Amino acid sequence: MTEQRTDFVAAENWDLIIQSLDRLSEGITIIDAEDKLVLYNTQAAQYLGIDKEAIGVGVSLHDLQSRQSGKSAVDPSSLLMQQLDASREGKPQFFERELKGGRILSVRANPIPGGGVITLYTDITERKAFEKRLIDMATRDELTGLVNRREFFTLAHHEEERAKREGHVVSVMMVDADYFKKINDTFGHATGDDVLRDLADNCRKIFRKTDIVGRYGGEEFSVVLPGAQEDMAKIIAERLRASVADSVVESDKGEVKYTVSIGIACATGKDVRIEELLDRADRALYTAKAQGRNRAVFDSAA
Repeated sequence: MTEQRTDFVAAENWDLIIQSLDRLSEGITIIDAEDKLVLYNTQAAQYLGIDKEAIGVGVSLHDLQSRQSGKSAVDPSSLLMQQLDASREGKPQFFERELKGGRILSVRANPIPGGGVITLYTDITERKAFEKRLIDMATRDELTGLVNRREFFTLAHHEEERAKREGHVVSVMMVDADYFKKINDTFGHATGDDVLRDLADNCRKIFRKTDIVGRYGGEEFSVVLPGAQEDMAKIIAERLRASVADSVVESDKGEVKYTVSIGIACATGKDVRIEELLDRADRALYTAKAQGRNRAVFDSAA
């Protein structure tokens, strides 16, 4: 960056300034009032995918785009152009940008009096990962990776409110692994855990992205299916039942085959009350158990 001295930045100790900027863990860029990139440190060049030897300084953002096309983890000119809003509006701009490799940058652009913008880039990938872990710890079941009971009810009640507001149908399922105690007693609790993980995997495979699937407790899972009429809910339940019946869980004592029983209930609009639907689905679940297990039963009671 020793070539980066321009009239925009005049300093007797230019080399010291550049060396100091290159020691920063953050990236820094300066764009002048003519939309030219007049200064950037090594970290910014890495974040933006800029070839310092080829690009140099004083390049316009338009030229930068044509010269760096396809070479960067992020379109540098697009990212830099976004910062010009800070210069034009005279207000700081704060946003995040994910790079192609999955790294996440926090971008803080501040206007310079007289025109131009100075921007600081901070890699927040680890912070974001840590935040996600904290959220997962609070909302996810550790064993299965599904939402936990508390988060399930939070999401389910949001869906209840939406159904009442928009008048659409909601179906609810209770899913229970058959003879789970026998599996634990025969193959051990570690294998029982593997069975629950397998059941969770089957749920992720069968249910839609809009469905809410949670571990209700023990070997019992609960599901909310927004917009699923009775016939659709029955079809989805049968797909899950069949998928689980075809599953095999390996253990030190041999292969484990298991099945599930499923209870289903649905309601529409103002009649959608999650706790009531869960109670109805639970009754249907016990009917499925009484009828021989490995089946889905719909509760038709209004």
